[in-house]
Amino acid sequence: MDARNSLEGNIEPKPVAKVKRKRIKKPKISALTRISFLPSLFTMLNLFLGYKALIHIIGAKQNFKIAIYFITASVIMDGFDGTIARLTKTESNFGVQLDSLVDAVTFGLVTSMLIFAWGFQSGFTQIGSIVSFVFLSAGLIRLARFNVFKEAQAFPANIFIGTPIPTAALAICSVVLLFDGKPPLSRTGILIFSLYVLLMSLLMISNIKYRTIKKIAFKNSLKTLFLLALVVGCLVIFPDTTIPILTFSYLLSPLLFYLFSRKPKNTEAGGEKKTESSLSSKDGA
Repeated sequence: MDARNSLEGNIEPKPVAKVKRKRIKKPKISALTRISFLPSLFTMLNLFLGYKALIHIIGAKQNFKIAIYFITASVIMDGFDGTIARLTKTESNFGVQLDSLVDAVTFGLVTSMLIFAWGFQSGFTQIGSIVSFVFLSAGLIRLARFNVFKEAQAFPANIFIGTPIPTAALAICSVVLLFDGKPPLSRTGILIFSLYVLLMSLLMISNIKYRTIKKIAFKNSLKTLFLLALVVGCLVIFPDTTIPILTFSYLLSPLLFYLFSRKPKNTEAGGEKKTESSLSSKDGA
């Protein structure tokens, strides 16, 4: 017993090493909320134009056509802010979030109010509130999913999954323009319009791939400038016709890309036969 006690007494406990805690560096607020002036200016112009459109939709003097022109101008501003941010290399997470919030107001809330105020003037306001809310909800889901995909870099920068919310807003505006601002009065017209709005909502949250103009190398800048000037001229002179044509063309673009990019089976079969015949001739030689 004495030997054991003497041995235990000789063994001294080792001092516990102090664990150094790593200090977590807090990001600076100024760095998180860094604003690029020029892209943010176009983003706020987008919001202002959407606000003006809302006034013409729910104001005392309703003018749906002027509201649609403001929404169309908002779409142009929405395209400018991202393009300028990429060209000037001033993209930031704060700018992305601000752009999404502005799009939610201009193309989600304002367009849903256009759906309710124009499409359900003659009645069925309860159905109209549900249909317009479905469009608003689908638009917000579309924007949230876009931000998640962009942060994870799940798809290339020139691919959109689902119809972009500005295009869906223009699709609603195009119907109003095609009917010359006159709302549907019959039950059948209101039903068709409701189904059309639900279809646009479904397209926003679908997995259909849409191409963008990003990363497109224009070989001839003069032709591109001429085409852009032609589109702007048509928008200014014939807005009621140009807006629906451009909108429906883009809505159908995935189908057109699929039809023109698909290779015919006959050519593939012919190519396989040629390769087989060449291999057999080599074996025979």
